[in-house]
Amino acid sequence: MSLLKPPRLAPGAIVGVAALASPVQEEFLAAGVAEIERLGFEPRLAASVYARSRYTAGDRSARLRDFWALWEDPKVAAVFCARGGYGTPQLLSGLDSERLRSRPKILLGSSDVTALLLHFTRSGLVSFHGPMVAQQMARGVSSYDRESLVETTTDPKPPERPGRAPVQILHPGAAEGTLVGGCLSLVASLVGTPFLPSFEDTVLFLEDTGVKPYQIDRLLTQLRLSGALAGVRGIVFGEMPGCEQAPGQGYGVTDVLTDLTADLGVPVAFGFPSGHTTSPAMTLPFGVLARLSEGRLTLLEGAVT
Repeated sequence: MSLLKPPRLAPGAIVGVAALASPVQEEFLAAGVAEIERLGFEPRLAASVYARSRYTAGDRSARLRDFWALWEDPKVAAVFCARGGYGTPQLLSGLDSERLRSRPKILLGSSDVTALLLHFTRSGLVSFHGPMVAQQMARGVSSYDRESLVETTTDPKPPERPGRAPVQILHPGAAEGTLVGGCLSLVASLVGTPFLPSFEDTVLFLEDTGVKPYQIDRLLTQLRLSGALAGVRGIVFGEMPGCEQAPGQGYGVTDVLTDLTADLGVPVAFGFPSGHTTSPAMTLPFGVLARLSEGRLTLLEGAVT
């Protein structure tokens, strides 16, 4: 399926804000909306953005209606997700690929929204792994990298900045491929479903938070046993905050990741700040060509038209 890139965000563009996973708190969303306005865009909240249904932001049908209302509104240039948590995988069967491709636009999110980003990759659409409105954007530039968000969503040219250092090299080498991925727990949860894209010829970005090394082992082993990693050209791990074992165990998360990827024969790096991070989270466009070399991740093409 040919790759579709969305039109770039122009000054004053209308940005839809949807809660597709867990419920949002009004004060956090207000702070994130104010940040969207500081970026020079006009926010438009989805109709059910404050809804609650147990642990999700409204029931499945309401969240689907909100998504499609924004996606198919010709005045809305992008859909920014309010937060993660849980709930996005429930929507996948209601998101038809051809319907999505009929009106490509920017989708921004991470964490639980990984499920939707992967579906976009499978559908031949560029998507953006980045800050969410009621979380990192609500906390401002101390929590998200404003420059990478603006650069990747407004400029059709490849970003001038190379991958941010320092990134720890777990296995040396260089590779080029399509950049894809997201939160490891969500990637693994889609194994065996029709919504996991092929990772052949990709640079795979994986990140998570609060997952202990033995759980990371289980998730990566699941991906390996399923064959999902067979064609990967390189792997970049995020900062993985809270993923260390208890003190005194004699090993850390990088030891586990190094061992689990040793026989893949591809370059592997650790510590790129996107998604769950302790430093400002960068925005990564998925679906575009990227290079991993000497621990640096560099985009080789622009993500918008």
